[in-house]
Amino acid sequence: MSKNLYSRVACDSSYKLVQLTPDLLEALQRHPSESQLEFKALDDEKSDVVICSRDKTWLIKQKNHSNTVMLMREFIPEAQLYVDDGSLFGMPRPTGDLLGFCRTTYEYETRLTPGRVNLDLIPVYGGELEFPADESKIKCRTLKDLLDNSPSSEMESRLRWNYLGGCEINGFPCILSREFMTNALHVTLMSVLAESLDFERLHPREAYEAVGKDMEKGRNPYVQEVVETVLAKFGARNDDQTYKLNKSQVAGWYGLRALQKFASSHSLPLEEFLIKWKSTFPPFAPFDIDIQMLKGWYFQPVKGNIQYVSKDTLPMETKDRFKMLFKLQSQWDLDAFEPFVEELNTKGLKIDTFIMKYARKRRVGKKVVVSSRSS
Repeated sequence: MSKNLYSRVACDSSYKLVQLTPDLLEALQRHPSESQLEFKALDDEKSDVVICSRDKTWLIKQKNHSNTVMLMREFIPEAQLYVDDGSLFGMPRPTGDLLGFCRTTYEYETRLTPGRVNLDLIPVYGGELEFPADESKIKCRTLKDLLDNSPSSEMESRLRWNYLGGCEINGFPCILSREFMTNALHVTLMSVLAESLDFERLHPREAYEAVGKDMEKGRNPYVQEVVETVLAKFGARNDDQTYKLNKSQVAGWYGLRALQKFASSHSLPLEEFLIKWKSTFPPFAPFDIDIQMLKGWYFQPVKGNIQYVSKDTLPMETKDRFKMLFKLQSQWDLDAFEPFVEELNTKGLKIDTFIMKYARKRRVGKKVVVSSRSS
């Protein structure tokens, strides 16, 4: 088979080949209002580049290869050009025409990845009555600017924003500090319980008014934006703009604070810890607790006791992370071990397959136990 070629395209400067995975192709084939794709990066220098749809994010990496890829564009003129048989040197007659062609030895590989919010651009808010203290130091002045400069799809950005405790104070985007978030949650729950509001349909304005009843006017750091941030982080939005509180998520937040407070320097018997955890809730709070809510935040130095461990203190190198975990606890139930290492599974392997690369496992009754290879 042969074709007429009319020109050579400068591929290195004009064209970049991007692999279209099935999910990326699906995004391109959506309705025009939903199929717009956008390239983003954290900065203009060494950051990874991502491509974003309305609700998904793909990481882009250059993939070099030795196989030559021919990039061609078909051109079919209205009148077929006459080709002298003598110029074919015995080859079959051309079956079509190509306007141009080029060769490339690399292409861009795309991989679905979680979207991220660029937290380098925004401050942490701890309830200060004067915020921002110095407006000239604010790098990102609106929430739209923040989302536009984050390597993430819009939908993922907003979900992540709520998860992180993102808020707008005096029009400026910020993240509520953990301590202030804890205080704001506690005050909101106490006020909601005092007013007998429905946890299934909490309206931000009603919740804010309940919070403000016992606050000194002009000295209340729990403004409506803070209360709505609490509801967005710990609840799901209903169709009528109210929020349904996620009681398990709230209980887990209190449980983690209880671990940090009561079981950081030494371990506690599980039953004793559960009593202390329950005591941290507002009076009459209707929340059930279960130690499974805190998986990934504690270990058991001796059977029946638990102790807090911060993920931030664990090594980021995989082998060192495994070594440290087995130093804390010689053997783990697989489901308790998984949360400590899942972030290191960057290639997306099945979690037990990933763990088996660095540890050994065996079945004990109905449970799967993980231990060090050297044990």
